[in-house]
Amino acid sequence: MKSEITLAVLHEIAGRVRLRLSSPPRDENRFITALSAHEGFQEVSFNHVSKSLLITFEGGHLTTQEILLRAAIALSVEYDFQPVQVKVGKDTEVMTDGAILAGLFLLSAGAVNLSGNMNTIWLNRAAGAGVAAAVIEHGWREAREKGYIHPEVLSFGYLLASLARGTILRGAAVTWVASFGRHLLEGPEKCIEVRPIKQGSSAGQERAYQVALVPHAVQRSPLFRLAQGLLSAIGFSGIAGNVDTLFQELKTVAQAHDKVIEGFDLQTDGISLTFR
Repeated sequence: MKSEITLAVLHEIAGRVRLRLSSPPRDENRFITALSAHEGFQEVSFNHVSKSLLITFEGGHLTTQEILLRAAIALSVEYDFQPVQVKVGKDTEVMTDGAILAGLFLLSAGAVNLSGNMNTIWLNRAAGAGVAAAVIEHGWREAREKGYIHPEVLSFGYLLASLARGTILRGAAVTWVASFGRHLLEGPEKCIEVRPIKQGSSAGQERAYQVALVPHAVQRSPLFRLAQGLLSAIGFSGIAGNVDTLFQELKTVAQAHDKVIEGFDLQTDGISLTFR
């Protein structure tokens, strides 16, 4: 089974963008030559250790979206025209179902405390324990997958201190927001799939190429979508994001180039782009 090839934006500033490739180019010189064969590129360098690609360019001649498209096509060619997924934005899947359930239980405990109709000491402790378990799971996953723990997890110490002070519900709320709140507010990453297609391969017929761009929806758990929907309902209207934004941006770039991308040796008159 072929592994999925991805290209993700790590960071970008004016005239500079860094990308991470899931797989290194098989021929680095060929890859860089194909990518940068267009006016406006200043420097392209690949780091084998981090599998990152640093590109500096002139903003008046190129856009980040066009660079992403060119890099995806060049990487696809390196791997015999396999599809390449282009991702922009952070992956918010660090919000596990356990973290969301802990947050919902925390909200329920807060509502019961406000009603004042029952003894809530054990309910508060249970809510605190749920948040503690979610934070520990979050820290363990980050340490295993990334090799480090984000400083936000250190808010766990505040939760322990609040237990000693007898304000465990407040401590649990602060700890949950510090550890998980930003992941709900960031919204989903944007993703499209770039599919170069070879045509006209019969004998005596000149081979032709085209590139299909397909929006790729990032799947989230039902609980994650529920939590984002609840936040959107109370006024955070921009949270859900628009998965098709990157697709539309690339469509605009293609229209500016008459739906043809130039500069690749595969086809002297440029490669046509289609959108699905």
